[in-house]
Amino acid sequence: MRKQQFAPISIPRQRKIAYLVLLAVILLFFLMITGVFGGSSRSMAASKLRCMATQDVTPFGNSVLYYDGMTLYCLSPNGAEKWYYPLGENASFSCSDQVIAAWSGTQLHIIGRDGIATYNDNMADEIQFAKVGSRYVGVVLGSGVSPSLIIKDMQGTTVDSETDAYVDMIILDLDFFSNGEYLWTTSMNVYGVTPTTIMHTMRVNMSNSGEISLGENLTYGIVYAGSKLHVVSTQHLRLYDYRGTQDTDGTVLVYGWQMIDHAVSGNSATMLFAPSRQIENTISFNQLRLLSGKTDKRFTLPSACLGASLYNNKIYAIAENALYRADINGKRFSAISLPASMNGAPITNYLGMLNNGVALVACDSDVYAITLP
Repeated sequence: MRKQQFAPISIPRQRKIAYLVLLAVILLFFLMITGVFGGSSRSMAASKLRCMATQDVTPFGNSVLYYDGMTLYCLSPNGAEKWYYPLGENASFSCSDQVIAAWSGTQLHIIGRDGIATYNDNMADEIQFAKVGSRYVGVVLGSGVSPSLIIKDMQGTTVDSETDAYVDMIILDLDFFSNGEYLWTTSMNVYGVTPTTIMHTMRVNMSNSGEISLGENLTYGIVYAGSKLHVVSTQHLRLYDYRGTQDTDGTVLVYGWQMIDHAVSGNSATMLFAPSRQIENTISFNQLRLLSGKTDKRFTLPSACLGASLYNNKIYAIAENALYRADINGKRFSAISLPASMNGAPITNYLGMLNNGVALVACDSDVYAITLP
């Protein structure tokens, strides 16, 4: 049998193989920088904003809001002014990612992300506070006890109201959930022997869905995900449906921990906690706790941090002179130096995170927007 012989590879074929290898390397590099393999094409950068840390600096989607005592301003992350809206003195505001509710006395403003008001008029009573959902704005009216809750659409038309549920009560907080069709409120009976928090749930312009006593422990955070309300108090994390029925299997003890951030992805809620005693006493912390479904993880930070947030499946922690990053499925943090454009100014406070991964920090009175890598 004759032994099979192979012809040597020709020069053109060698070049073709080299081109294919080069193309594969370029494709791999592109996938890495676009984040398919967990990489990032963004470089660390910081922009000093013209606002001061005391001017209610607030994330607004991918923009920044601040109020200088007379006017509400909207800035881009690089500090460029997008628009401004005059509110007058002693105004307050809250916002979603798209809409702002601002008020002063009885005057209510509903402002779109373009800075144009869709509603600007006086309410029947003094406004305590307002919250914005994706479809409606909830406004709490009254001098304190026995307030009224008014629900308006984005053009200011009143679509629902509630007063009977809050007789002898004060409303602590409210928000919308389930595509903005439902509303929860937390309230407290000020004349009771012991202060008990009550949670009401209702479908806007339909009916009250449920009422549940949350006990004496302070409830300070409610996150909606997977058709469940994740109710966080100083004692427990508990799960309820929109009618107020508790899922007892979802109860987790969180005593000694305070929720500082959360993220919702699909039907899953991820909640980030820091030691409550450290926050209360020193305004800094060196540990974090992550809760997501059945996952309960603890992280030790390389140094004391002033704030932490969730972004792009990672945990970012802000220290005085460094930034720390860890994957939520990882075990440890890596350190990242702060941008040189901050001129070595130590961070004194963490103010929040924009949707596009830009962290707002204070260096004494100065405010910087840091693009996270």
